[in-house]
Amino acid sequence: MLLPRRLSVALAALCAASLAQAQFTTVGPFTGSAAEGFETQNTSGGAFPVCVADRVFGGQADLCTANGNTGAHITGGWSFGCTIQERSGVRFFGGAGNPVRYTFDDAIDRFGGWFGTNSPSASDGVILFYDAAGTLLHNDLVVAPNDCTWTWNGWDTGGVPVKSIELIGNHSNGGYLMMDDMEVSIVPTVSAFCFCDSTGMPAPCSNVGQSGRGCANSMYPGGAELYASGLARVGASTLKLHGKDLVAGWPGIYFQGEQKLNSGHGLLFGDGLRCTGLRVVRLETVMPGLGTTSETTLDLSTAGGNQVAAGDTRYYQLWYRDATQGPCGTGWNLTNALQVTWLP
Repeated sequence: MLLPRRLSVALAALCAASLAQAQFTTVGPFTGSAAEGFETQNTSGGAFPVCVADRVFGGQADLCTANGNTGAHITGGWSFGCTIQERSGVRFFGGAGNPVRYTFDDAIDRFGGWFGTNSPSASDGVILFYDAAGTLLHNDLVVAPNDCTWTWNGWDTGGVPVKSIELIGNHSNGGYLMMDDMEVSIVPTVSAFCFCDSTGMPAPCSNVGQSGRGCANSMYPGGAELYASGLARVGASTLKLHGKDLVAGWPGIYFQGEQKLNSGHGLLFGDGLRCTGLRVVRLETVMPGLGTTSETTLDLSTAGGNQVAAGDTRYYQLWYRDATQGPCGTGWNLTNALQVTWLP
């Protein structure tokens, strides 16, 4: 079968994406952090705009044609080679004569749903995943027999953050690829809070730190910083916490709480601010390595007897010793804090 030129070009470009390709896997039906929301769209009744009128996935993504032409269609039942009806509810999405693109506000790591086509001559399609820079990460076949039935297709990125997805059908240069009951797992942005920078609680002894950090310590007037890498996924976590600009030669304790203290502004504690509390779990004690940095090495979903579930929000901080010449003389200090929501 001859593929449309746009589809052929996309497939040929994949040689540059071999590293990311290896991490993507197909998955069965799942319930993600957001569903598509086609039932509340208002583009039925013969409208074929460039983008659907309302945002999708709970207002977290745009759904438009990928080439700027009209053809993004929400409908309930569509006849062409055959008649395809919604899989559930009263509406589904289809691209009329054009490839389509989902563009997400935040990165995602799972995407899936039910696909079909009413094309009289061409089945299936292709899906292409892109990062925030527009680099092609992966492509795969979308199974959609041209008999107006629905087939599940789903993907897990293996932790690779995806910011947009293009879908191309095999009829009329990319059109007539229908979608319904779509699900996505949006990677929550890890958000920092509780800074010792005069924006909230005053520093314990006027030892104000740099914006976005904890209070000043004996080695760094800017204070120490806590940041994260990886994904907070229950059962397959790659989340790591990192401490930066700590005091050389002294240990620190990474800990977790279930509540922001003082509405996230923190409370005076030692030479710093304690920002999180309620059912505190000590996750790991770590000595700084080379220089004055450290990081966690354990699975944070189970460390210290911890138990988190999908959808839980937890708050993290690093307490560390500063026993020689701490600004306030108490012998300890803290970083800023992080808020993390755990994925399924």
